[in-house]
Amino acid sequence: MKLATERADFDLIASWVQPGERVLDLGCGDGSLLKRLIDERGAAGYGVELEDAAVLAAIANDINVIQG
Repeated sequence: MKLATERADFDLIASWVQPGERVLDLGCGDGSLLKRLIDERGAAGYGVELEDAAVLAAIANDINVIQG
């Protein structure tokens, strides 16, 4: 599944995350930001999302996500 279009704010957020940090992404949507942090910064983390479709998209993108 293709991730959401790159967003300029993701560059800024990624710069705040040190390599290897743990991240909790509230309202993670399809997991695009968390996927980028994992791939580029070596982060570990979970996403939290309410919407069924977004949870399924995050799972399809190999993101650990909790619906709640």
